[in-house]
Amino acid sequence: MFQKIKILAQQSAVYGVGTIAARAVAFLLLPYYSHLMTPAEYGIVTLFNIMIAFIQPLFVLGMDIAFLRYSSAVKPDELNRDLGQVLSFTISFGGILAAAIYLFSFPIANLVVFDSGELGSSIAKICAGILLLDTLSAHIFTYLRIKHRPGLFSLIKFGNVLLNIGLNVYLVGTLRMGAVGVYWAYLLTSLPTLIVMLITARKALRPNWSLAKIREWLKFGLPNVPSMLFIMILEFSDRKWVEYYHGVDDAGIYSAGYRIGMLMNMVSQAFRYAWQPFFMQTEKDTDARETYARVLTYFILFAGSLWLVSSLFLHDILTFKFASFGAILDERYWAGLDIFPIIMLAHIFNGIYANFMVGVYIEKKTKFIPIAVFIAASVNVVGNALLVPIFSYYASAWLTVVSYFLIAALIYFYIQPKYPIPYEWKRIFLIATGVFGSWMISVLLHSTPYAFAFKLILLVGFGVYCWLVVLSTQERNGIRKRIFPLQ
Repeated sequence: MFQKIKILAQQSAVYGVGTIAARAVAFLLLPYYSHLMTPAEYGIVTLFNIMIAFIQPLFVLGMDIAFLRYSSAVKPDELNRDLGQVLSFTISFGGILAAAIYLFSFPIANLVVFDSGELGSSIAKICAGILLLDTLSAHIFTYLRIKHRPGLFSLIKFGNVLLNIGLNVYLVGTLRMGAVGVYWAYLLTSLPTLIVMLITARKALRPNWSLAKIREWLKFGLPNVPSMLFIMILEFSDRKWVEYYHGVDDAGIYSAGYRIGMLMNMVSQAFRYAWQPFFMQTEKDTDARETYARVLTYFILFAGSLWLVSSLFLHDILTFKFASFGAILDERYWAGLDIFPIIMLAHIFNGIYANFMVGVYIEKKTKFIPIAVFIAASVNVVGNALLVPIFSYYASAWLTVVSYFLIAALIYFYIQPKYPIPYEWKRIFLIATGVFGSWMISVLLHSTPYAFAFKLILLVGFGVYCWLVVLSTQERNGIRKRIFPLQ
């Protein structure tokens, strides 16, 4: 078991480099944008990012999940044909969608941002190209995951990041192109990335079109489309509610805090990249279910530790004023920092929900996914409509937590009787108790003169607590042997 989990952890770490690098574009550029754009301008960027997120599932149509499910254990020649099939399908169907967005860019843009005019229309046209190019690249990234090539995966993602940051510095910083410059940077990054991906997979590219296989894949993958759309509603509609009730400035401020909280989403996404091929390829192992249970425990331990460290120190780091250039995050956005720990908590439940999906995929019960996500998205939308006018974006942040918790709970209670996994709930409870107990003590000591020192002591105390209370004797001995291999 431990050897398999070690491989999963190693691949998650390598995928994490690429995933964190890719997601870090928005995360790292946030301080840069905060000094170059008003909250209203950053709000426009955020709302068009939401548009991309909403439309992307319509380009994919669940073919990514089907590609993983049906091609993870096939022979190399068949895998190459499957890659050719999914690319051929995307070029055909995705090309039609991209053309439609380009032709109807003006009304689409005004739905995204009220009265965005020609500026919005220009951005929407650029987004059409970004969506098609990124979908094609995503399928080749999935191919690399199936081939267990996390190093190459992360290397290309990292190159994508460097190019995108460089283009943002030039187009937004030097040429002062504002929001349009952000999207030209995305497009001019997506095109060379796809070219590199095609070169990487050139020996595997086999143009293919099997109508029977496409029908089979769509039958499996299409139920994922409404669930992805509902996830997008859950994830992004709050920005629209904030804009509607409190204006685009507040939407920008909230988006900044939300973006920082997406640090946990990077972790959850890196885990997903390694996790899905892992459990599909180990489902027949005799200790598979015990392994899946242990993975959840370790995920919560890692994610909870990251949440605690971020909650204790990230606010101070981002608002510390350096003598040379001031604070990392411009003061106009500081109000949004209160919500990033809440968003991070939401994405811990996002990762837990990903773990519970094991039985759903193995038992091919994907039709329940959109039901669970629809319920959570409905709670999110109704809750935002009722509570944002009163509590502003704080309501949106907490509703994100509630929504992801609901998805995780619904999936768990649906699939556990059909595919029971012996999750280690006692240890998970001990981890949660240690994390929130440490955080509550830090809140009580926040106004003391030596608050930073107390936070360091609390962090060390949490580590000792986990060592003595959470980890088993076998796990402690294993860690000792890795640190002191000669003993």
